[in-house]
Amino acid sequence: MLVVAVVAWLAGATPDARARTVPLVQLDSGLWTLPVGSRHTARPWRFLIDTGSTRTLLSAAAAREAGLAVSDGAGVVTPGGRVAAGEATLDDLRIGDRVLTGFPVLVLDLGALGRAGAIDGILGMDALAHDRVFLDLAGGQLSFVEAGAAATARGTAATMRQESGRVLLEARLDGVTRTLVLDSGAAHVVVYDTRPVGAPVQLTTAGGGAAGRVGRASLSLGGVHLGSVPAVRMTAPALRAGSDGLLPASLFASIYIDRAAGEVRLVPRR
Repeated sequence: MLVVAVVAWLAGATPDARARTVPLVQLDSGLWTLPVGSRHTARPWRFLIDTGSTRTLLSAAAAREAGLAVSDGAGVVTPGGRVAAGEATLDDLRIGDRVLTGFPVLVLDLGALGRAGAIDGILGMDALAHDRVFLDLAGGQLSFVEAGAAATARGTAATMRQESGRVLLEARLDGVTRTLVLDSGAAHVVVYDTRPVGAPVQLTTAGGGAAGRVGRASLSLGGVHLGSVPAVRMTAPALRAGSDGLLPASLFASIYIDRAAGEVRLVPRR
């Protein structure tokens, strides 16, 4: 589920030759999936990529199919509330040629996200813990960029803050500064509000439905005005992780997260 810096426009917008790239597929919902491999499965798993999630989740159906040993006692906090989850460890998790070994995942029913078997899991920021990650959302690619590579994206440069692996940036929403989580798992701007106003709307989350109020809001980031966007206002979840809401990745053509430099570069969609 943004601190504003200067605007800098750089030449070039394609991954460097030393970037390791994985294809992304956009769903009708506007969110993105990617293929994930493991010795536990004979077929590639289909995971949503979710920069708003601190942990990687595996569906209960996929865990059963893989014959994983799942322990009880974990929980996941979503905008829909806290949901009970299990825990398991994968011998390996493969994202393109990037291999994570002994990788822990949370296990829960993801049926709320679509028909059974449509989504095998959610790839969180623990699996994207690389110094430089490039999301080319217009071109449909995720790249892990090696140290020393040329600048991968042009766009607005914003100083980021990290909270449990997630990227937090400062934005101006209707003239008010809000700290928002950069979230590829969100379909709309979400703002936590004590008294939400607007037309009633129901959000779909991994934990089930969440009620909110939808309207429009003027959004600016890093000195760039992104215009009037749909914004859902809702009461804050139990765990806000220092944020005032969510900034959907779908507003951008590309996102370059550079943890080594402590900044994000964003190219808005036109």
